[in-house]
Amino acid sequence: MFTTVVTTRLNEALGLVYSSKESVIAALECNRGVYYSRSRAALWRKGDTSGHYQNLHRIDIDCDADALRFTVTQRGKDVKAFCHLNDLTCWGKPTGFRGLEETLAKRMKDAPVGSYTKRLFNDPVLLRNKLVEEAQELSECVSRQHGAEEMADVLYFAMVKAATLGVTLDDVAVELDKRDRKVTRRKGDSKEDRIKAADAILKK
Repeated sequence: MFTTVVTTRLNEALGLVYSSKESVIAALECNRGVYYSRSRAALWRKGDTSGHYQNLHRIDIDCDADALRFTVTQRGKDVKAFCHLNDLTCWGKPTGFRGLEETLAKRMKDAPVGSYTKRLFNDPVLLRNKLVEEAQELSECVSRQHGAEEMADVLYFAMVKAATLGVTLDDVAVELDKRDRKVTRRKGDSKEDRIKAADAILKK
């Protein structure tokens, strides 16, 4: 029996479960989260009953070779929940980036009256302009505190844009992993046409 930590591609811990040799084989065969239920003394195919199944991406063994880590993408119809309390994790509501992602998803479906986020969803020009504006302010920061504040603004508007495209944090993590594995990379020079376009927006 192996203690198993279940995480997202962002290394967020969803919960703690157990695996047997048979459950690991079953998980690899179907590329899903399959574990061992000690209470039922049987394989537990996550999602078969609740609908909250998992896509399995990889299985790692820890440095002492006595625990496993399953990296998954949590799925679900209305709510992506690992926990039986209908939360993403067994440690309550997510915070930080994941918490913001969930809030944005809710705002897209049912935003309160006067919601600024809803206004951004409905006005792509405003959203574009705010992204450019906040990125410029971040580029001009000279203090740690100011940098943190402007970075938070940039990330907020970037995640609003991502939500309009259906892009998730997991999608971004996959792309970053791809780039990390690249042997050759672009020069990374700035693009003059994009700089001029941004300047035109900021001068309005």
